[in-house]
Amino acid sequence: MSELNDDLKSLVRTLKDYVDNGTLNGSAVDMKEPKSISYFPELKKPLDFLKSFEGKFVAVDCSTKPLMRGNRFGVYLLRVAYASVNPSEKENSVTWGPCPLQERICAAKGDEIARRRQLERLRFEYESELAETLLSQLNSSDYLLLDGISYFGRPEDRRFALALYEKARRKSLNFLAISKNSPSLFDDKGRDLIAQIAVDMSTATAWVYHPIEELKANPHKNRFGDGSLVKLNPESFRIFRCDIMDYLTEGNMMQLLSPLTSISGDPRCLGYPVSLFLAHNFAKVDSEAKLLYYRDLVEEALADVDEELLKFLKFEEALSNFRSELYGRKYPWELKG
Repeated sequence: MSELNDDLKSLVRTLKDYVDNGTLNGSAVDMKEPKSISYFPELKKPLDFLKSFEGKFVAVDCSTKPLMRGNRFGVYLLRVAYASVNPSEKENSVTWGPCPLQERICAAKGDEIARRRQLERLRFEYESELAETLLSQLNSSDYLLLDGISYFGRPEDRRFALALYEKARRKSLNFLAISKNSPSLFDDKGRDLIAQIAVDMSTATAWVYHPIEELKANPHKNRFGDGSLVKLNPESFRIFRCDIMDYLTEGNMMQLLSPLTSISGDPRCLGYPVSLFLAHNFAKVDSEAKLLYYRDLVEEALADVDEELLKFLKFEEALSNFRSELYGRKYPWELKG
């Protein structure tokens, strides 16, 4: 409860500063990805398709839901969760947590892009913190999976915490970052690289393509993993970017990544590691009652400080969300995206 009280005090200060002083568009340094990617099919190697594996695959994820939103501000609920999958366990193969789940609320100001960047920074911060607490439960044969790419360091650039990378390296942990979508990867004609490869590679195999030369680990750019591409289920067309931490890249990539095939056969997310899918699901907040509860807490905290402050914010919210009201959406969490 103390974290929640601190969150409420912080968001009140942020929103009061917004109403009193306004805001200019915030900016964040974008991660410098190359303009185009070269593809050499001979670097593609087959993976062994495994039905089981003696070890755990732990994934963390963080979700956000808007509680109050105007054109130039937003209040959000964030929940971070993990899922652990052990394919060799016949019973209780999936565990999840933490219990209770960690939920935080925050305010962000600026336009939609600036707010999205602020939320990304917070998500990476919370995911890193949770992942660090899990390291003591993992052995070197286990896997830690992040949803994203292997940028660590400066939080203003929307990166995972460098301390997480360093602790995982000291344990020689199998540490991978797998992106749901990789829009920054495209070929010299400007076409989506992964879609192009999926069309060209019609054979039903699981494979790894390593390394992507333009995305080799570079600590000077805060990128601590080699970029690669993986197809983890022969029956799926899905291909994902998989960043392999630099301390693992001297080993056998087929031996390192083949175990992922044992958790990539779930029909709900065929070809995608199910622990990442489950962490995403556990992190989601779908309870209308819970969202209304947090919304009420925010409004009460604002009203206790300044009734006029709450009045201004609700006016902005109502004016900016008229289009949504026409579609029967009363609250911002009822909107997609």
